[in-house]
Amino acid sequence: MQRFFPYVIYLIGALLISGCGGAVSQAGRGYVLGDTLAIIDFDAAFEWEAYAHPDLKVDFRVEDRSYRAEAWDGGFMWTINAQTHTDVAIQVDTQQLSTYRDNAYGLMCRAEPSNNGDGYYFLISGDGHYTIRRRARGAIEALIPWTASRHIQQDRAINRMRVVCVGDYLALHVNGNFVDSTTDDRYHSGFAGIAAGVPAGGTVDVLFDRVIIWEAALSQAGPR
Repeated sequence: MQRFFPYVIYLIGALLISGCGGAVSQAGRGYVLGDTLAIIDFDAAFEWEAYAHPDLKVDFRVEDRSYRAEAWDGGFMWTINAQTHTDVAIQVDTQQLSTYRDNAYGLMCRAEPSNNGDGYYFLISGDGHYTIRRRARGAIEALIPWTASRHIQQDRAINRMRVVCVGDYLALHVNGNFVDSTTDDRYHSGFAGIAAGVPAGGTVDVLFDRVIIWEAALSQAGPR
């Protein structure tokens, strides 16, 4: 799928710059997992989309039974799978290999199947921050702006991310802890995605291991 260079430059700025406005974060809601829809161990290259472009300063590919995402000097990219979902929880283990801390990496939920970058982004950074963002028709909004969290391991560390997208409820969990949530009803279905990027002058290199996608529903219990 072709990406356009000027658009990606705009996207990296909008995703990485701390923003104000957007929906107000809220307390987490309980949820229950249903059937497992997919387990992706990256045993084969065809299990996830790969994308590399020297001008866009990105290289995303399956490597040694992991998914490796590299971006440098202002690069940002997303890649998606090819399975439509609606109400799901998506989990992945991430490990930052690079030392530059001002970066962004994580998961997409309900990504547009046409692969134009629309959808919900759940991103963390090497300096222990997170954000939930939405791209729709060329506009990127910080549903939750960059915020520090004690639950995110910093620098070259391993973090288990789990995102919950059920109805209009969007939540981020890291290392088994509820981090934040918000609501938005723009998208109801789409693909899962992996995203990573870094501002000009930096480098990000991240491994993603074992993506699991479950059906999910909200419950009356507290945060999980």
